[in-house]
Amino acid sequence: MRAIRIDPANKTIEEIELAVDPNRSLGELRSLIGTNCFQLIPLDQGICLLAAAVNEQDAGFGFVGGDLVIRGAAVVLGGRWKSLRALDEGLRSFELAVEWR
Repeated sequence: MRAIRIDPANKTIEEIELAVDPNRSLGELRSLIGTNCFQLIPLDQGICLLAAAVNEQDAGFGFVGGDLVIRGAAVVLGGRWKSLRALDEGLRSFELAVEWR
């Protein structure tokens, strides 16, 4: 399943392919985000972000024109919770929209 991984600590945005369907197991997402504790953040119609719950001192990012600051690594997928799917948007969309904070 195609997704986008955003890592503010290394300031990287990359397209990834999930080997395991996240609707069946969250293990791979936990590994990619780097913690067992994460939250679902709806970004837009059919786009959601799974982000780590981390300290305020950690590197963060947000989106152009938005006030939301996400601290720690995140994975962006299509769909909604319990019906996650491959992301339709491409890597370039996120390269243009992400601001490091």
